[in-house]
Amino acid sequence: MGNPAAPARPSPPLPQHWRAEAVRLREAHWGPLADRAACQAALREPGDLRRRILARAAWLAAHSPLQDSLDHWARGARWALAAVWLGAALAGIGAASAALSPVDGSVNLALALLSLLGLHALTFLIWLAGCLPGLQAGTALSRLWLWLTRKLARGPDAAIAAQAFLSLTSRARAWKPAVGLLSHGTWTIAYLGAIPTLIVLLSTRSYAFHWETTLLSPGAFTAFSQWLGSLPHALGFPLPDGLSVAQSMNATPAPAPVQADWSLWLVGCVVAWGLLPRVLGLAVCGAWLRHRLRRLQIDPDLPGWLELRERLQPTHESLGVDRPATADGPAHAATPGTGAGTGRAAVLAYELGPDLPWPPAGLPDTVQDLGRCDSRDDRRRIRAGLDAEHLLLVCDGRLTPDRGTIAWLDELRHACPDLRILCLGGPTERRQAWQHALSRQSLLQASSLDAWLEHLGNFRHD
Repeated sequence: MGNPAAPARPSPPLPQHWRAEAVRLREAHWGPLADRAACQAALREPGDLRRRILARAAWLAAHSPLQDSLDHWARGARWALAAVWLGAALAGIGAASAALSPVDGSVNLALALLSLLGLHALTFLIWLAGCLPGLQAGTALSRLWLWLTRKLARGPDAAIAAQAFLSLTSRARAWKPAVGLLSHGTWTIAYLGAIPTLIVLLSTRSYAFHWETTLLSPGAFTAFSQWLGSLPHALGFPLPDGLSVAQSMNATPAPAPVQADWSLWLVGCVVAWGLLPRVLGLAVCGAWLRHRLRRLQIDPDLPGWLELRERLQPTHESLGVDRPATADGPAHAATPGTGAGTGRAAVLAYELGPDLPWPPAGLPDTVQDLGRCDSRDDRRRIRAGLDAEHLLLVCDGRLTPDRGTIAWLDELRHACPDLRILCLGGPTERRQAWQHALSRQSLLQASSLDAWLEHLGNFRHD
């Protein structure tokens, strides 16, 4: 178990915003959730509306199956990605084996290069074109990954999880780097399977490499091989000269040293023109994606969040998180304490924040601790067991009293002859809201626990 005193690490931006987007879409499709406690938890956050929207979504997801659905979808996405990359590794091994499958004992270098680099070059150019502004990013690999994820992550909220992920990344302009990361990662894995296969086959078999043509001249192959081998040569791979090209175009097999140079030249071309661009693309897309995800922001004007503004950032005149209690309700006369000297006393915490400790220190054994009241089940439990004549209700002054709170106070006022309210902390406008609500109910406030205990002692002495 972790140290409870250690501060909690902030959640990364993507899970927080993905969760909030999923809650927004769920409420848009199936109606608002019961979020009174979630809004009260969010109101304990600093006054920034975006942070409160994230806190509300975190509470709702944690207290519903939605968080489990998001986690299930994320696991399915990771397994789908692993399946795609496993397929890419096997495809790379197969491509290398096919490129070195000699026909009549010889390997056509042009066809070998085409099989190892042709599709890669085409998809790389498509990715570059997709990075241009105004063009939509999307590849067969991304569609395959999403299809596999749908197959692996089934459930009632799986569609919401996928829609929220796509909507969030699209709105943050992070979908293009995400698609690039998937594409470059897949091709990198493919080449990490192909290159070792090439090395193993070239080390354990004897191959004869040839340039074959009907239309082109030997000079064309010489220029082509020199241009294509310049980058591998800078990395330390050999660069065959024009004589080696001429020898490789003859019907007679070239000498063994020439064949060895062509084999290393082939491996160098795959490394320099295949693996290296994909690794660089992977790094660029990773940095690009991190940059986009760091700038994730809640847009409070979106449908579903726009309606939360008044509830999560109430104006000074507002008395409630959900709806303010009506001011035209009947005022109640104060109920004087009627307890005899033997009346029972109790304390009750009403929706206190987790940062406020309970029970309070210095509570006498003669005072019963009724615990915390945070839900309907807690209210039912308290109704069933409440028989105290003197009750101190300790409230979180950072929250504004809504209609549910007013109704609960009225119920306790009738159940306990001597009810007093202690509000802990809270900004000035919230304290004014509490004072107004309590005056309408003709309820008395306690300035502190010690003051209430002194009041209780006076009752019993009387």
